Amino acid sequence: MNCESHDHAALMPGVSLGSCGKPCDQTCDEPCADKPSPPTKSRWANALNNSLFNTLDLCFDDIYREPRKILIVGGCRQMDLSQYIALLLPAAEIHLVDPDASVVQRAKEEICCRFKFVDAPLEALPHETNQFDLTIAHNFMALPQQDWERAISELARVTETNLFFSVHRPVLWKIASCLSGFSQAVQALGIQVPTSMPPAFDLINHLTHYAKIKTRLSPLPWTVYMTEVRPKWEEKLTLAS
Repeated sequence: MNCESHDHAALMPGVSLGSCGKPCDQTCDEPCADKPSPPTKSRWANALNNSLFNTLDLCFDDIYREPRKILIVGGCRQMDLSQYIALLLPAAEIHLVDPDASVVQRAKEEICCRFKFVDAPLEALPHETNQFDLTIAHNFMALPQQDWERAISELARVTETNLFFSVHRPVLWKIASCLSGFSQAVQALGIQVPTSMPPAFDLINHLTHYAKIKTRLSPLPWTVYMTEVRPKWEEKLTLAS
């Protein structure tokens, strides 16, 4: 799916930017003009956003049918990411899920009504099997969860085809954290500081039980995997082998 122009709001009738600069496709309960303007982002924040968004564009080249339903895990925290996807794919129905009900409520209050909000544990998503054409789980290991293996299996269950999955690179993250402004920038973007990371082999081995890796990219300071979820019968064969 090639999206060379990023003026995507004009592609879909009825979807536009509100006066607050955020995507709107229906009447808001509260006028956009009454919502506070977002603070100016630092150079680090802009650099991290640009790196991630360019990576998304490259990964989306592997998507041959425009997604109609999208799940963004942690999207209530990472609103820059969610708003970028909303503009990039204005016709899609977008769900944002987070295990923290207070984070979900705050996101509802702060942004325009372009999304469906869900608070639920990542290990037990309240969605149907194969409900989403595209699932995005950025900086996955920093999201609140009790069982990362179960959470990955849930991502695969609710995703029909495309799973965008990224994790931090511990050494680069540690180095970047020593640089002035980096930690403040990731916090401003709603990106949590990862506290743990399973061995890379275990993580990738578990991910590939459920999905085939099509593209691997390394935007600072993450590793990104664009994957295609395996059919259920193939997943069972993989787990048995």
